[in-house]
Amino acid sequence: MTPVAPPLPRRTLPAYVAVPAGALVVVVVTAAALLAPLVVAGAAGLTGLVALFWRHPRAGLLTTVVSALLVTQLGAAGGALDEGMIVVGAAVVTVRRLVREGHVVRFPGILWFAAFGLAGVASSLLHDVPTTLWLQGGLLLLKAVLVGHTAAQLHWGDLELARIVRAGTVVAVVLVVTGALNVAFPGPWTALVAQSTPEMHGPLAAVVGPFRLPAAYGRIAVILAAATLTYQLVVRASARGYALALALSGLSLLTFRVKSFVGLVLATAGVVLRAGRPWVVRLALVALPAVLLVVGPTAWRYVVDDVQLYYGGGYSARALLTAGGLALAARDFPLGAGLGRYGSATAAEHYSPEYVSLGFEHVWGLGRAEGWGAFLLDTQWPALLGETGWLGAACYAAGTLCALAMLLRRVRADESALTRWLRISGVCCLALVLLDSVGAAAFSSPPSYVLIHLAPGIVASMRADARAGAAAGARSHVAPRTPVEVAA
Repeated sequence: MTPVAPPLPRRTLPAYVAVPAGALVVVVVTAAALLAPLVVAGAAGLTGLVALFWRHPRAGLLTTVVSALLVTQLGAAGGALDEGMIVVGAAVVTVRRLVREGHVVRFPGILWFAAFGLAGVASSLLHDVPTTLWLQGGLLLLKAVLVGHTAAQLHWGDLELARIVRAGTVVAVVLVVTGALNVAFPGPWTALVAQSTPEMHGPLAAVVGPFRLPAAYGRIAVILAAATLTYQLVVRASARGYALALALSGLSLLTFRVKSFVGLVLATAGVVLRAGRPWVVRLALVALPAVLLVVGPTAWRYVVDDVQLYYGGGYSARALLTAGGLALAARDFPLGAGLGRYGSATAAEHYSPEYVSLGFEHVWGLGRAEGWGAFLLDTQWPALLGETGWLGAACYAAGTLCALAMLLRRVRADESALTRWLRISGVCCLALVLLDSVGAAAFSSPPSYVLIHLAPGIVASMRADARAGAAAGARSHVAPRTPVEVAA
């Protein structure tokens, strides 16, 4: 019989040490929970986020996307939670990638975005912008890039893309259901969700769905409608899929936003021409003249009237913000007035002194008084110009074009249908947000900003994996050299 070693003796602390130590821990934890509950809750939340992103990074990324979609309902606390998740996720996933694989995947255009950030920091330091202010302003403009960087550090395949499709379908169904309830009960629904009265257009109320503003609903609905239509044409068609795309399209039009209408037309036309079957393309081209004849004049009038309303005469909020951004970029060439100083949520919250110097303080829609600053965020590119100058705005534009270029190239010659769906949907999303940026802070405002660079980050990761696989295959096919060849 094999002898069994006796168990090792258990080491325990003496009672005269263990009891006081345990009591001290209980007292400290209880006192902290009573005297500084926010600190304790913050530490617990931070620990949970770190564990989530380390153990289940894709689940953490999905949670970040969902929280960004709902952040408008949570107010200031929601914004802090949203940005905290983005920063913690990017940091943890980057360290995780370095520890496990020894390198990170470069997000497309990351050097240009880094140059944009450096331009903003330099401008802020030159103009003595408070550190907390420029940090907040810089994070606001770069948090969408951080989401894309986080996605690029993970590995993606058809299984993960299928899960994205299922999650997107759930969000789309929620939008359709809430939009239908909004249409059926406009007064009670808008009072419940947006704490306001519905915006009426004749007998119809503008749809807000689960958001506070019709523009937010229209933006997300058009993005999801384009992605759903792309899935039908590229991956697998079904009656339910087409019905979902049609419902999202119709509800986006009921927001009565010209940008939603123009975006829907451009996205649908682009997807059909790019991914549609030949007979679908021919049918669309045949029907196009008749459609333009029927709805073209009315649609054109609405578009022209909207442009005239927001930019005509040079006295609207958007026209003044555009002129102010150009003026600051010229005055403080080439770096602008500093992060958090113009056109951003940070500048609106702390009412930038640049607004006072430009005379906005007494302009309705741009003023400081309560209810007078409703249109301070109705811009994007003038904000980039005003805060980081021509240099920063050019760098941001270059980074965005790099992200778009990543989506236009195949991952590999035999890429899957789901990968092609992701690329085309990503192009639609980026193009729609760029369209929206002419009249909204689309790169930083919820709910759509979180989706801008998600697809480019995933495609960058897939392309890096494809390159690594090709290099490994090439090395495995190299024949071993003979001793004579080695000596030579």
